[in-house]
Amino acid sequence: MIGLHDRASGALQWMSIPRDNLKLAISEWEALRVYMEEGQLRGMRDTLVTDEACTPGTVAHFHQCRRVYRDTHSALAYCFGFLMVQWCSGWTLPCRLAQWLKTRPKATFPKSIVEWSTSLPPKHHAKPSAELLQKSAQMREAYGKGINVLGYFNIEVPDRV
Repeated sequence: MIGLHDRASGALQWMSIPRDNLKLAISEWEALRVYMEEGQLRGMRDTLVTDEACTPGTVAHFHQCRRVYRDTHSALAYCFGFLMVQWCSGWTLPCRLAQWLKTRPKATFPKSIVEWSTSLPPKHHAKPSAELLQKSAQMREAYGKGINVLGYFNIEVPDRV
């Protein structure tokens, strides 16, 4: 689940985004392409929720999931589909164990490896080739005409996979 803040109303919207669809996979690829060419995704960093409730493995996240499940399912499904499974799996015990394990000391990499793995400065980053820039311009032109990636390459996708 992803929590997004609506800038206009300030409300928190929870979204569950599956990735088992070709169209979604293509849209993710397109987002990566734009990120690689233009840098930061436009406006996305400001809307992501980064509080404790969004961190999987925390007790707050567990209770958030429980509330969502309770609100979206019948009482019978809630009792047998959530409460029974969670009771058998230790309720919040795994969450508390995970939080405790995060406080334990961790092994660190040697200093030489940390220095070696630092990011390169922007002037050393690879620049997109002329061919890539040309293809991107063609795709933007096609998008401007209302053609998507599948239409541009004449790919037929059935409604069900």
